Amino acid sequence: MPVKRGRATLELTTGLLSRDEYLRAIVRVIEFVRLNGVSNVLVAYGFDCDCPQEQLYEDVAMPLDRLQPFIAESEAAGVYRLGQNNLHVKDTTGRIEFLFCHESDIHFVSEDRELIERLKAAWMAEGFSPIP
Repeated sequence: MPVKRGRATLELTTGLLSRDEYLRAIVRVIEFVRLNGVSNVLVAYGFDCDCPQEQLYEDVAMPLDRLQPFIAESEAAGVYRLGQNNLHVKDTTGRIEFLFCHESDIHFVSEDRELIERLKAAWMAEGFSPIP
């Protein structure tokens, strides 16, 4: 998995995912976030979502357990399309931040190298491929 170094942040990506892989990855992301002590997240519609303008990039607080149903409901309503639009998910501290990307991959950004390494190992165990 590629790890990109920014100023103080690191980024990890899954590589391209099929729809089934993407759905499986979301379950794993939720487990990962929960295992790291997060019970509430901020979620925002992003690039190319078909939502009202005032909802675009606006964080909505929700319990972590609500994230998967929220994604399913957003897809059913035609607001968000998995792997085709951006959905931003982060904890309230900024320690954990995911981008469910419009390019059929998932990005993880954190300043915590240990979190990056743990997620990298988990994603590799799932068989997700790095971006060439």
